[in-house]
Amino acid sequence: MLISMEGVLGILISMSKSEKRLHQMVAVEALVCSASKKDKCVGILKDAIPVLDTLYESLDPEIRVRALVGLCKMASFKGTDYSIKTLEDGENILLAEDCLKFLTNPDDKELWKWATEGLAYLSLDADIKELIMQNVPALHSLIEVAKHANDKITSYAAITVFVNLTNSYDKQDVPEEIKELAKFAKHHVPEDHPKDSLEYSKARTRKLAEEGMVSALVELSKTESENSREQICRVFIALVYEADLRGLVVQGGGAKALISLFLDNTEAGKECAAHSLAKIGVTMDPNIAFPGQRMYEVVRPIIHLLDINRTGLQNFEALMALTNLASVGEPVRKRILAENGFPQIEHYLYEEHDMIQRAATECICNMVMSEDVAKLFEGENDRVKLLLLFTSNEDQPTALAAAGALAILSSNVTICQKIVQVKNWIDHLLALAVNEDIQLQHRGIYIITNMIRAEKDIAANIIESKILEVLMAVSKFEDSEKAMIRECAEAALLKAAEYELIKPAQENGEGS
Repeated sequence: MLISMEGVLGILISMSKSEKRLHQMVAVEALVCSASKKDKCVGILKDAIPVLDTLYESLDPEIRVRALVGLCKMASFKGTDYSIKTLEDGENILLAEDCLKFLTNPDDKELWKWATEGLAYLSLDADIKELIMQNVPALHSLIEVAKHANDKITSYAAITVFVNLTNSYDKQDVPEEIKELAKFAKHHVPEDHPKDSLEYSKARTRKLAEEGMVSALVELSKTESENSREQICRVFIALVYEADLRGLVVQGGGAKALISLFLDNTEAGKECAAHSLAKIGVTMDPNIAFPGQRMYEVVRPIIHLLDINRTGLQNFEALMALTNLASVGEPVRKRILAENGFPQIEHYLYEEHDMIQRAATECICNMVMSEDVAKLFEGENDRVKLLLLFTSNEDQPTALAAAGALAILSSNVTICQKIVQVKNWIDHLLALAVNEDIQLQHRGIYIITNMIRAEKDIAANIIESKILEVLMAVSKFEDSEKAMIRECAEAALLKAAEYELIKPAQENGEGS
C-alpha cells in the first residue's frame, strides 16, 4: 500500500496542514482510503488519527465529513466484538451523532452519502444501531440515499447500514463449549453486545420496514455487484422472518426484486432470495404475492430449496410454498413439473421428519390434480402403494393429504387396479371408512365409491368385505355435517346393486 511507503505519510500530514483546500481534500481522502483494512493501517493508526482529528475541526463541511468517515473507519475495527475498544469510551457515539447531524441537514444533501459511509462502519456497534433507530429523520435520509445512490461506494454503504441494523450479516455461532475452551486457553473470545440480541434486532427490522426500507432495497437491487446483491438478500430474509411484514415486502415490490436477485447472485445470495420467496409463498395468497407471470417465475427459486444440502426448514417451507402454488391452477402445476420439481417433492415423502414428510404429501395431493402428474402413478412403481400406506399414518394431516391424493387418482381405473394389488388394501380402506375424523372418513368413502364404479371385480371384493356393512351404516347418517359422506355411500351401494352384487333392498339396510 502506497501510504505505508517511507515518507508518504509525512507528505500527507504536511498537506493536511496546508492552507490550500485542494491539498487538505487530497490528504483527507488518501487517509480515508488507507483506513479501509485493519491489517493495512494498524501501523499508521497512531499518526493518522491526530491528522484526521485536526481536519475534522475544519470549517469546510466537505473536508470535515471526509475526516469524519476516516475516524468512523478507525472506530469500526472492533467489528461487533463488544470487548474491544479502539477509541476512547463514548467517542464513537459522538462520531455517529455527527453523521446523523449531516443526514438531517436538508441544505447539504450532497454530504449525506459521506455520512452514510461513516455509519456503514460505525453501525457494527449495537449502541450506535439503537442511536440510528431513534433518529427517524436520519433514517428517512438513509433510505433516500439508498434509493438514489448512483455509485457503487454509496450503494454498498447504504446496504451495509441496513445489514448491520438488521443483524443479517453472516455470523457463525460459536458453541458455548468452544468459548469456554478458548477462555481456558487464554484466547480472545468475541462478546456480543446485549443490544445485539434477537429481541433488539427484530424491533429494528420491524421499524425499518415500517419506515420504508423495502423501496430502498428494491432500488438497490438494480446494482450489478454480486456481493451487494447477496447483502440485499440477507436483509430481505431478515424482513420476511416476521410473517406480518411479508405483506409490506410484497407491497413495496420486494417479491419481484427477489426473483431478479435470485437469477444473478452468489450461491449464498440465491439461497437467501429463494428462502425469502418461499416464506412469502407460505403465508400469502399466491395470486396476491406473485401476480401474473411472476407466479411462474417464482417456481424455480423455490424448487432450488429442495436440494438435499439445504436446511430442513428451507425444505419444509419450499414444499409448503409449492403446495400453495400448485393449488392455483394447471399452468402452475405444469411449470413445477417442467422445472423437474416433482421428483424432488417426491423425494421428501421418504423423509424421517414428520413435518417435512407431511408437507411433501400435501404438495403431492395438489400436484395430482394435473393429468400429467396423475399419469406418473399409472406406471410400474410403488407410488400408489405409498399413498395408501400413508392413509394410515399417525400424523393426521399426512393421512388426510394421502387420502385426498387417492380420492383424486381413484377416478382412474388403472389406479384402482393398482390399489387392489397392495397387501391388506381392504384393511386400509376399512380404516378410512370408519375413521372418527369426518374428513378422513369422507375421503375414504369417496375412494371406495370410485373403486366400486371402476370395475365389477373390484366392487365384488369390496362388497364381500366388512366395508359393505360400513357403507350401509353410513348411508343412514342423518347428521347434516355428514350429508356428503352419506351421499357417497348411497352412490356406492347403488352401483353395487346395478352390478347385482347386492339386492336393491340392501341399499336401504333391509337385507344382507
